[in-house]
Amino acid sequence: MFLEEINIQGNNFRGTIPQEIGGLFRLQNLRLANSSFQGEIPINLTHCSHIRVIDLKGNNLEGSIPPELSILSKLNQLTLSRNNFSGIIPPSLGNLSALQTLDLLRNNLHGSIPSELGQLSNLHYFQLSLNTLSGVVPAQLYNISSSIQAFAVTNNSLGGSFPSKLGQNPPQFQSFLAGKNQFFGSIPASLANASGLAKISIGDNVLTGPIPLNIGSLQYLQVLHIATNPLGTDKANDISFLTTLINCTNLRVLSLSSIQIGGNLPNSIGNLSSTLTWVWLDQNYISGNIPQEITELVGLSQITIDTNMLTGSIPDSIGKLTNLQKFYLFINNISGEIPYSIGNITGLVSLILEENMLEGSIPVSLGNCSNLEGLHLARNRLTGGIPGEVIGLSSLFLGFIVRENYLTGPFPSEVGKSDKLTVLDISKNKLSGEIPSTLGNCLMLGSLHMEGNFFEGTIPSELKNLKAIEYMDFSCNNQSGKIPLFLGQLNLLGDLNLSFNKF
Repeated sequence: MFLEEINIQGNNFRGTIPQEIGGLFRLQNLRLANSSFQGEIPINLTHCSHIRVIDLKGNNLEGSIPPELSILSKLNQLTLSRNNFSGIIPPSLGNLSALQTLDLLRNNLHGSIPSELGQLSNLHYFQLSLNTLSGVVPAQLYNISSSIQAFAVTNNSLGGSFPSKLGQNPPQFQSFLAGKNQFFGSIPASLANASGLAKISIGDNVLTGPIPLNIGSLQYLQVLHIATNPLGTDKANDISFLTTLINCTNLRVLSLSSIQIGGNLPNSIGNLSSTLTWVWLDQNYISGNIPQEITELVGLSQITIDTNMLTGSIPDSIGKLTNLQKFYLFINNISGEIPYSIGNITGLVSLILEENMLEGSIPVSLGNCSNLEGLHLARNRLTGGIPGEVIGLSSLFLGFIVRENYLTGPFPSEVGKSDKLTVLDISKNKLSGEIPSTLGNCLMLGSLHMEGNFFEGTIPSELKNLKAIEYMDFSCNNQSGKIPLFLGQLNLLGDLNLSFNKF
């Protein structure tokens, strides 16, 4: 009997991989993943001439990748991801003619990608993301074989342009991931020839338009991430390409942030995939109304349309999006009232509508959103009072920010139920009455802005419990009495403003 497999992955073994492993001449599979091995890859491993799988991912291995691994002619999987390997990728790895998986993700590798890797004609999975590789990707790597399924080089410093025939040869292509690099030029229309593509992620580069309209022919497409590229060419009409994505019936993620596109959101946006979960359209030049049809996308978990030029109102039917968790619409020109139906979205976690022209009151129905962590409504034209049902949500954590509106009435004592709240900003409104003593229950509060209102009376002694407070501003109110001594005992308080009161 000869040992053919070592599989001890998912344990917490420490120390180095022993050189003696090279004595296991019949070894075929070496799986030591997700442990705590240190040191370098033992050179004697090259004596295991029958080895097919080397899986060392998720350890603390370091040093360079041994060029001598290239003599392992039967090796079909080399997985070294999530370690601390440094140096260059050995060009000799191109001699591993049987290799199907090359995974060097998340190491400290530098230098260029060797053109010799283009000889790996059986490669299915090519993963070099999260290193510090530079230079251009050798042309032969883009169409490395007819069986390539995944090509990933994200988070490096690679440059150059994509070849015009990208995607023509590999019919099995499923993932093309090249984001967060320095690629320039256009997105090749030929990419749509890879009919099995499920993921395209080429955001955060310097790619220019136009966006190929035939991307909409990719019926298996699940992720389209082209954000943060200067793709826009006709700011009056660029956004119309969304209509071409109607045939992508498996689309889940649509990331189009900061690509300099403009025009009105088409009504056909409601015909996009029912599986669509995340949509990013922020930091563009999108104008016009938000189509009522967008509320047909009932699977949405996040909509980000902030920092555009949208007008009109929030659709009354927004409450149909019962799976929505994050809704970002800040820095636009949205008017009208916040729809009462928004309270139907009981799983809402974050609602950011600041810097618009919203009117009316804060809907009491938001009190139904028992998972709400952040509510930002600053710099609008909201009137009426702050509903106790909303400020009293125990889920509030990230912030309750309604500064620079026209809110009136007392500040509700229900604030004491928001004991995990870290940021409270109700400044520059027309609130009146006394500061509720229950504010002292907000033990995690780090920033408190109440300036620019008509608050009166004394500062409640209960505020001595705010041990986490760093910033406190009561300026420009009508408060009186003595300045409490306990304010000097709040050790983290670095900025206190009590000016323009009646102390």
